Amino acid sequence: MITRTVSKNPRTTRWDLVNDLQRAWTKVTKATISNTLRRQGLKSCSARQDWENVIWSDETNIELF
Repeated sequence: MITRTVSKNPRTTRWDLVNDLQRAWTKVTKATISNTLRRQGLKSCSARQDWENVIWSDETNIELF
């Protein structure tokens, strides 16, 4: 169930999985979920942001003479 859920939605967090399993009357820890996913060949990563497309509010244009 853990692997299937993460395969369908890669942005699923460990807390989401813990809560889903608790609703199914199964108690697991975040470490158990991490170990299970690692054994299945899945690695954790954080989403990368494209900083070149972010508009910064502190940027100003100053013209010198």
